[in-house]
Amino acid sequence: MLFVTTLSSKAQGTKEFKKAEEIIRSYINDFKLDRYAADSMYCGIDVINVGSWTVLVTGRKTGVGWEVILEEGLPQIPTFYYKIELETLRAIDEGEINALTAQGKTFSGDYTPMGVDNMEGYEPSQEQDDKVNPFSFHFWTRGFPETIPFGEGMTRRAHGSNFVIFYYEKGLRTAWYNILPGEIVRGDAREQAAPFPMMGVTIKGTIEGEVDGKRITVPKGNTVFIPANVEHKWWNDADEEVQIVLIMFGKGA
Repeated sequence: MLFVTTLSSKAQGTKEFKKAEEIIRSYINDFKLDRYAADSMYCGIDVINVGSWTVLVTGRKTGVGWEVILEEGLPQIPTFYYKIELETLRAIDEGEINALTAQGKTFSGDYTPMGVDNMEGYEPSQEQDDKVNPFSFHFWTRGFPETIPFGEGMTRRAHGSNFVIFYYEKGLRTAWYNILPGEIVRGDAREQAAPFPMMGVTIKGTIEGEVDGKRITVPKGNTVFIPANVEHKWWNDADEEVQIVLIMFGKGA
């Protein structure tokens, strides 16, 4: 793979630039020891109004892990890149939020403080596109075994409630929802049916809902199965929060 580097278009040598590069390089150094670095990957990172970098995972084994290269400037061969706010990068670095949660959204056009965009001229195959979410998880999660903290203060909002994304890859999506009193999840008719099945596991409280027009109550210690393309919505009528682990799977997930 050809690897071409250009200087960052943002101001170099600034405090913000140095901090962003320090954080990104810490993830580079960690990923060198990650077994998932055995698969080659080429992408960019754009920290908004701060600077940009290119990441090249060659897939070549070294004496202490795998070869992962970081250079200034976005890739000159079109590929995908992360577009991220500096404060969000700092929050990910400090464990206040994980990268997949920072990218979570209700609808494709929603703004997020961290997103994945394709450079002009890059049209990924389905196979290439399917690799982005698992790469995002493994690149932006330090250590081994990789752990994902979750709880209040680590969430963002989508589908009407607070969530933490655990892991996404083709055929599997997992997340935790903390539904506060009075909140309605998937109350918008546009999001009430998904093209894949899912299971909701209540781990705290009792959630009320409607699945394909049928009322249902799912207390703690119970799991509800929702078939693909079936309308459903959920709400919290109680005086305390309800916590759900959501597992989405199968074709289309």
